[in-house]
Amino acid sequence: MTTGRVPTRSRRARRQIGRFVRAWQSRFRRGTSSALASAVVWQTPLRGIRGVLGRCGPLRLVHGRTRSAVLSRRVERVDIGRLLLGGENGLSAREYARSTGDPMRPSTRVVDGPHMELLRHFAADGPRLLSSEALLRSAYVRNGSACIDATGHFFGARDEAGVLEVARDFLATAGGAPPTARPGRSAIGGPVRVRRIRRSDCFEVLDGHHRIALAAHAGLSDLDVALERGTVTTPVQDLMRTLSWTAGRRELYQPLPAPELAQAWTLIRQCTDRLQLMVDFMEWRDLAVPGSSYLDVGACYGWFVAEMAQRGFDARGLELDPNAARLGALAFGLDPGVIAVGDGPEMLRGLERPADVVSCFSMLHHFVLGAGSCSAEELIELLDRVTGRVLFLDTGEAHEAWFRDLLPVWSSEFIGEWLTAHTTFKRVVALGTDRDSVPPFQDNYGRTLFACTR
Repeated sequence: MTTGRVPTRSRRARRQIGRFVRAWQSRFRRGTSSALASAVVWQTPLRGIRGVLGRCGPLRLVHGRTRSAVLSRRVERVDIGRLLLGGENGLSAREYARSTGDPMRPSTRVVDGPHMELLRHFAADGPRLLSSEALLRSAYVRNGSACIDATGHFFGARDEAGVLEVARDFLATAGGAPPTARPGRSAIGGPVRVRRIRRSDCFEVLDGHHRIALAAHAGLSDLDVALERGTVTTPVQDLMRTLSWTAGRRELYQPLPAPELAQAWTLIRQCTDRLQLMVDFMEWRDLAVPGSSYLDVGACYGWFVAEMAQRGFDARGLELDPNAARLGALAFGLDPGVIAVGDGPEMLRGLERPADVVSCFSMLHHFVLGAGSCSAEELIELLDRVTGRVLFLDTGEAHEAWFRDLLPVWSSEFIGEWLTAHTTFKRVVALGTDRDSVPPFQDNYGRTLFACTR
């Protein structure tokens, strides 16, 4: 006769699971240190946990969150360069990025983050870095202060002085001293915990930034990690799916500094090839004057704007898609107003004075095909009017599979003649072609870049 009572052995096993659950919750939900959590969560052999689970009857009786974590975690060897910064004090990377106003944090490799920066500076500057003034300038202390603002503490530190103490402890550990026990710090020897980033070969770090940095600093290139169940996306990935030009396709129209996009997202335009042609031409013609103004019409994410700004130009852009402009502000640190959003021809009409250098890439053919807000002739007249010294332009050509039937006469030679006929530029020079005619676009691109000068 079945009484519904749980056998004594099974009750004992369930008590063990209960202790495991409480330790897990104490350790990971409140971010506090716990000797029991260290002993049970990190040091209990996996086969022992499975044995306990096996004796406790139906798995539905086990706490859902803990059951998922225990049964799904597995160890995997990964390249340290594929580990991206996560959150702090139990916050996910997305939550921490939102709390601190840093949406690019989840797209930053740990080896490029504040933990590694501190170790590199210490290796270079030694004891001088231990002064409060030097440490206060470090990204590590800024991150600790941001963590306090977002969560209330940073490994127990609740003010700047406490963060400095945590930083010195970390540097002491890098020098060979044993780690200091602190609230929220994992047990010594515990595994780095990560979660896979969707459509990527990268991982969000859930716990273990310091251990990853120490391993990289010691020269290791890969590391064993505990892989948690499920996947996540980054703010950059989410924003990429909203762009009108790529319409949700996993394509990049310009390079973006986001490692999670490298594997599954196709870079359509290299951009570096055209930039080099532009720079070489401006140096040859003495047009690369520091402080000169630059305007990119159809700026997309703002890659050219950012690159020209690094070369000393007062660089700005015009872009139709507001999300593309927002992505550029995030990815390249551009001020929000640097890329103006709206219809290109309309904004060109409103410009009060010309820019020294203007670029317009892969835009003209849309107007030739009637997809713009004005004619192609009016667009090129507007570009002519706003250009002070040189206009760089490329457009779709007849040799491309996309335009073979739509633009049958628009060869490189025809485009050069058309630009001469419809502008006031004295010289129209073909500088070379892009290197974007590669799979899966081997039948397209290879467009000629023109320089139009006064």
